[in-house]
Amino acid sequence: MGGVTLYGHPQSPYVRRALMAFYEMGVQDFDFKVVSSSKGDTKTDEYLAMNPFAKMPLLDDNGQYLYESRAIMRYIAEKHAGESSSDLVGKDPLERALVNQWVDVEGHSVTEQVAVVVEENFLKKLMGTGEPDKDRADAAKEKLARLFDVYEKHLEGREYLVGGRFTLADLTHLPYTELLPHAGAAELISSRPNMSKWWERISSRPAWKKVQQLEAKLS
Repeated sequence: MGGVTLYGHPQSPYVRRALMAFYEMGVQDFDFKVVSSSKGDTKTDEYLAMNPFAKMPLLDDNGQYLYESRAIMRYIAEKHAGESSSDLVGKDPLERALVNQWVDVEGHSVTEQVAVVVEENFLKKLMGTGEPDKDRADAAKEKLARLFDVYEKHLEGREYLVGGRFTLADLTHLPYTELLPHAGAAELISSRPNMSKWWERISSRPAWKKVQQLEAKLS
């Protein structure tokens, strides 16, 4: 059985990252199969044969299996670069390195702290998994504030993080950063004019709206 299939759940930020890459590149020829970790879908023998880490998203490209959302988004952007007017990866070695630099900052620093704030100020109450740890959340918000001060300075006179256009450097921030308002931390962005304009610019892209519509439809 050939073809391209993305496995995941649209509520997962990691899955939304992969979906955004497909939509931003204008790729329509792929199937999206909804799986649920809570229902054990990712721990079946069939799924584990494709992704032994039992996580999502999982991309099956004609029998070649890929996991980890940032690896998948890079693969999609590079594979379809010649089919789209979008250049998400960078036009030369330096620009590609700069894109990857910001992808790494998001992955190793920003998301780590956003996840703490969201867990303590939103998910614990939503899931009934315990009392929020205010000190832990506040410490994470302080770290984010320092990180976002760097973003604010970098975005002075810039519309996007790299190359004057939307790239994976911007795209990768969408799935997790959009959760901050749910955790009562919207001011981390709104209080920084340059970052606020950047966020409005990237979060209003048609491809991201399409991801949000799919999430609303399937959730």
